[in-house]
Amino acid sequence: MRRLSFGPLLVLLAASPPPQSVAAQTGSQPNLVLTLFGGAVAGHTLWSIARQPLCVLATAPGGFACNPPAQYDTLRLSRDIGASLAVGISGTYFKSPHLGFQGEFYFLGLPFEDRCGDVAPYNADADRKNEQLCNDISGASLSTSAIAVFAAVIVRASPAHWLSPYVRGGAGLVAYSGGTVSLSGRFQQGSTVYSRAVILDDSPKSSTLSGELGAGVTAAFSPGYQLRVELRDAVVPLGRVTGPANDLAQAPTASKTYHHIALTLGLDIVLEKKRGRRY
Repeated sequence: MRRLSFGPLLVLLAASPPPQSVAAQTGSQPNLVLTLFGGAVAGHTLWSIARQPLCVLATAPGGFACNPPAQYDTLRLSRDIGASLAVGISGTYFKSPHLGFQGEFYFLGLPFEDRCGDVAPYNADADRKNEQLCNDISGASLSTSAIAVFAAVIVRASPAHWLSPYVRGGAGLVAYSGGTVSLSGRFQQGSTVYSRAVILDDSPKSSTLSGELGAGVTAAFSPGYQLRVELRDAVVPLGRVTGPANDLAQAPTASKTYHHIALTLGLDIVLEKKRGRRY
């Protein structure tokens, strides 16, 4: 998995002196700021099933059937959320020198990393249907995407200085396309490719209330612009599988809160500020 690093940027930011033009206006306080940002989001484990029985389908009139006495293969299944990118926009208004309010909208990728393996050797099957299905699950590249809207309170420490650390916290809505529970794979018999559901999700959830925390620093590099570096955590409840599915592909599920840690880099456009003294 490719990793993105902003370490050299943080070192450069800490070591660089303030620009001369900004140092001459150390009393200026940005009151209204528009931010364009992007960054890298870490992945995490979503769910796993250590032993998932899967019937070896027999050919039947009109398709396939799992009739007794049926044979079963045992699979090991897992789904992770992979690392991704986030891009967005926010607006911040400071009612007082230290306290402000922020609205934020951003796009977040949620790529699925599905894995499937056999716990025991596969049962005899001329078409090796379950083995094909398992390999297809592991080889597929599936993804969903999310749109997040948050409202937050932000507190900054040094509003009149060129370098200003801050913390923020808020709540909002995360909407995503597709569910996080359903799982299927494909197999081929003759020249026909079939799709088989291993886990169904009859009521996939597509939105959830979420929270977000962040801490960062802004650095002014001209009278009207700032650089912003932030470490954030979007706390998002997602559906997960808690046990093996039955022959109807129905599995027990639950909701669990997951942390989506991101490091973002942003450009602040200062739309309004309180003028300070010039030296």
